[in-house]
Amino acid sequence: IYEVTDADYSRRLLFGYIPVRSDGIIGEERLSEPSDIILPERLKIEALSFKGNQVERETLTVLEQIPSTAVQQHLWSNYKKEITYQWFASSGSEVDQTFEPLANQCSRSYKVRFEDIGRCLKCECSVSDVFGRSSELISIVTAPILPGKPKIEKLEIEGRGFHTNLYAVRGTYSGGKEGKSKIQWLRSMVGSPDLISIPGEIGRTYEANVDDVGYRLVIIYTPVREDGVEGQPISASTEPIAVEPEIYKEVKQKLDDGSVKFEVLCDKDRTPKKAQVMGHLERRILEVNRKRIKVVKPGSKASFPTTEVRGTYVPPFHVELYRNDQHRFKIVVDGESEVDLMVQTRHMRDVIILVIRGLAQKFNSTSLNSLLKIEA
Repeated sequence: IYEVTDADYSRRLLFGYIPVRSDGIIGEERLSEPSDIILPERLKIEALSFKGNQVERETLTVLEQIPSTAVQQHLWSNYKKEITYQWFASSGSEVDQTFEPLANQCSRSYKVRFEDIGRCLKCECSVSDVFGRSSELISIVTAPILPGKPKIEKLEIEGRGFHTNLYAVRGTYSGGKEGKSKIQWLRSMVGSPDLISIPGEIGRTYEANVDDVGYRLVIIYTPVREDGVEGQPISASTEPIAVEPEIYKEVKQKLDDGSVKFEVLCDKDRTPKKAQVMGHLERRILEVNRKRIKVVKPGSKASFPTTEVRGTYVPPFHVELYRNDQHRFKIVVDGESEVDLMVQTRHMRDVIILVIRGLAQKFNSTSLNSLLKIEA
C-alpha cells in the first residue's frame, strides 16, 4: 500500500516486484505499467452568497463558501489558480424565465444599473486549479432588483450670467423612474445665508429679470420617484447675476448724468384688458434725479403740465416689476401714492428700473451701484 502525497501530483506511479524464494534466492524485478497521471480531487465550491443590497446603484459582491473538509481546505490553500465569474440578467416572465449573459461583466462584483430594475441577476462561478481543471459551475440568483432611493447628482444651473438670460437646471437622476420632482428657484445675496424664494418659479427653466441683478440664482431640487418616494434635496447656484452689457452702458451713462427724463405710458383706469391696447394709454414724463422722482402729465393747448406723483427715495419707496408683463412696472412712493407705468420694450423698462434703483441707492441696505460696479 502506498499513500499518495503532494509530491506525486502531475506524475505517474509505477511499482516494481522482486520475487524472493523462501530460501532467499532473489528473482528478476518486474515493473508495472505506469498509472494515469496522479491528480488530487477537484476543487469544489460549497455555496455562494451575495454581499450588498439588491437595489439599483448598489454593488453586489459574490462570496464563495469553501467546503469544510480537510482535503478541500488543503487544496484551496495550495492548488487554487483562479476563480471565474459571469453575470447574467433575466428576461421573460417568472414562469418562462431565461438568463442572458452581461457583456464584460466577469468580475466578482457588479454595480446594479437602472436597466436591472425588476429583473433577476445571476452569477455563475467556478474555480480552477494549477493543473488546468475547473470545478463544477455553481450559481446564485437575486430576487427582482428594486429601484434605489431617488437621487440627483451633478446638479448645475446653465446660463450666460446676465439678467436677460434664460437659465436651465441640469442634473443626473437615478433611483427608478423619475416622477414629479420638486424644483424651487430662489435668490441669494452674496455673503448672506438667507434664501429668497421666487414665487411661482418651479420649472426646469427660469427667465431672469432685473430683480436678479447682484444676486446668485439658487435651485433646490428634490428628486421624486414615480411612486412618490422623495430623495434628499440638493441645491446649486450661479455666480452673481450681472446686468446685460448694452443695458449696463446705458444705465451707467444716465447715473453719471444724475438727472434724466423718460417718456412712459400710464393707464389711468388700471384696467388690465384696456392696458393691453396701447390706444387706451396716456403719455407721461418720468423725471428722476439724485433727490426725488416725479411723474408729469404733459401740457396741451388747453392745459398746463400737471405733476401727478412726486416723492423722494425714502423707504417705503420702491419699484416693482410685473413678471407676467415685461413692459409694465409700478413706482410706490408711499402707502398713499403709487403709479403703474408702461414702456414699449423690456429693454427700456430695465434701464428705468436700474437707473431709479441706482439713484435711490443711498437709502438701500445694499448699494445697487456696488452691484453694478459703478462709482457713486
